[in-house]
Amino acid sequence: MRYFSLILFAGFLVFSVDFATQNTDRVMLKYTLDWLNFSFQSERPVFVPVFFTFAFGIIFSVFYFFFYHAVLLRNLRKQKKEIKRLKRLVLTEREKHGTMEERNSELQQIVERVQNRVDLQNDPEPLLLEERENTKITE
Repeated sequence: MRYFSLILFAGFLVFSVDFATQNTDRVMLKYTLDWLNFSFQSERPVFVPVFFTFAFGIIFSVFYFFFYHAVLLRNLRKQKKEIKRLKRLVLTEREKHGTMEERNSELQQIVERVQNRVDLQNDPEPLLLEERENTKITE
């Protein structure tokens, strides 16, 4: 499969040379553009216009490929830039949420400590239990 394109190209060259040697009849080429006042007339062998037609088709295809490829590469670069921008945005948001989570956990701990203190101050039962224990110890 690696050498398939080389074999195909060699076959095309052999066909081209064989075609050129067998078609040496002369052909009159005429081309006119009235609105530009342009006219062209030439007498060439048959294989010349045939090969020029193939050559122009190949050249057009190559230019079209490079143009299309350039457009695709430009779009790819734009997408890569957009991906980088979005990744940076995600990282900044993660950092922001990470610090918020730490702050939330700190605030939650402070709230729990304050609630425990308030509960101890407002709950008479622990005080009664402490007094009973103290009285038992002293007796």
